Amino acid sequence: MTDPSVFRTEAYWSIVDETQAALSEAYASAVDENDRTLLEETLKPAVRQYLASRRIALPGATLSELADRVYTEMAGCSLLTPLLEREDLEEININAWNDIALTYRDGRTEKYMETFRSPMHAEDILKRLLRHSGSVLDNSSPASQGHLPGNTRVTALKTPLVDPETGVAASIRLLRPRSVTLETLLETGFASEEMLTFLVSCARCGVPFVIAGATSSGKTTLLNAVLGQMPDGMRIFTIESGARELSLVRSDGSGKIRNNVVHTLSRPSDRPESDVSQEDLVALSLRFNPDLIVVGEMRDVECAAAVESGLTGHTVLSTVHASSGESAHTRIAMLCQKRFPIAFEASLSQAAEAFPVVVYTRQRPDGRRLLADLTECVRTETGQRIYRCLYAEELKADGNREPSFVKKNPPSDGLLRRLLTGGLDPETLERFRSPNGKRVRKKTAPKGDESACSTL
Repeated sequence: MTDPSVFRTEAYWSIVDETQAALSEAYASAVDENDRTLLEETLKPAVRQYLASRRIALPGATLSELADRVYTEMAGCSLLTPLLEREDLEEININAWNDIALTYRDGRTEKYMETFRSPMHAEDILKRLLRHSGSVLDNSSPASQGHLPGNTRVTALKTPLVDPETGVAASIRLLRPRSVTLETLLETGFASEEMLTFLVSCARCGVPFVIAGATSSGKTTLLNAVLGQMPDGMRIFTIESGARELSLVRSDGSGKIRNNVVHTLSRPSDRPESDVSQEDLVALSLRFNPDLIVVGEMRDVECAAAVESGLTGHTVLSTVHASSGESAHTRIAMLCQKRFPIAFEASLSQAAEAFPVVVYTRQRPDGRRLLADLTECVRTETGQRIYRCLYAEELKADGNREPSFVKKNPPSDGLLRRLLTGGLDPETLERFRSPNGKRVRKKTAPKGDESACSTL
């Protein structure tokens, strides 16, 4: 493998400048229009031909490697191009033009050896990334958000929001949907079997819940895995912003779709009349007669629409950024205040009623993600909210780093009654009611089997 340091030399940048000066005029329109097919078919071979015809070489790199790199400088994303295609990465963090950190899907963070040529070079590449979604990064808009094809979210800052010597800062989050199963979560120690069975039962039986946690704590991973256990006949309507992280469509061997899923994405626009927000999509979802409404993440006024849907009897599942399970309702209430600034206590009460079960996920210092606690909010006759932890991570002081979990309390009689009304089998109901989490008979069933509600 070629040493990447050869692409950080003055000799390499001289080759880039020469090739770009020679070819840019002929292919400027294709680059400006970002016509990927035209660029691949015309500019890429032209770069190779130019380098070969003039016998231009870079010590330590083959002609093919050099041509590919020069092409990415002219029409691609420079050093980011190969990173954006990697399946093992979760996030690319540009702390400065000469400081890039990579976050892997297993939680590791490492510095990337390559850097941009200069602050201006880094800014130009970020502008090129944001152009895909029509977003602008300039002096009048020094903070910008956008997305790329393939579910990649880009958030970028430039001077004066960052220091001049820094030039730019950006977070590029790779949101490729993955088929994570409950078995995978069990194998990695994310949660116990009964905890996951409980969440699957809630989703199937019409008990709404929200998953709280910080970025990269496993919220969407857990939501994907739980939704993957829903029966084929259950109608699911998902709502996400900018890029799709949920992947729920299942097909048989012939390519025919088996289940009943509608995936939607919000569409921001500079013109208010053309904007389609997550809030709009939540309202539209009710006309699709869904069994489950899934809001990928509540971050703005769509939270009020989600809560209202939950209060009117619809089963809503979602995620939210919060520092604990109990604080999730506070966060939801604060977001609802943006749309309906009623008494805050009333907003809190509505949030607790709409999402009676709260899940909190976290990422440990060693990078492993887990379900830290699963809590039920019980409302008394006087309207008081009581938070009862049902399951939690077992914290150990003996140095054992393997995650384990403990059952703190059985669900309330009211919640058990909702599960039973929603179709939960009595055997599993008794398992949840048991204070010691007694295991039930293990069943194995394919995804979507309506009779497999009792176990994983």
